[in-house]
Amino acid sequence: MATIAYESPDGTRSTEIDADQITDSGRVQGVRIRLEGEGVIHLPYTRLYWIRMSEAEGKVDYSSA
Repeated sequence: MATIAYESPDGTRSTEIDADQITDSGRVQGVRIRLEGEGVIHLPYTRLYWIRMSEAEGKVDYSSA
């Protein structure tokens, strides 16, 4: 699990999600987060406060499949 804090239209928001639901966003310089029941949000780095997850969850595999 990962905990993410970011600025939303309603103020600062913090939510806990599966770390696999956080990916690099191709639309903005930021991240794409799939929130269960809420769809996908594209979050620019400027609105991102922090993402906390375990070291193992934070590793990226760049090998081709």
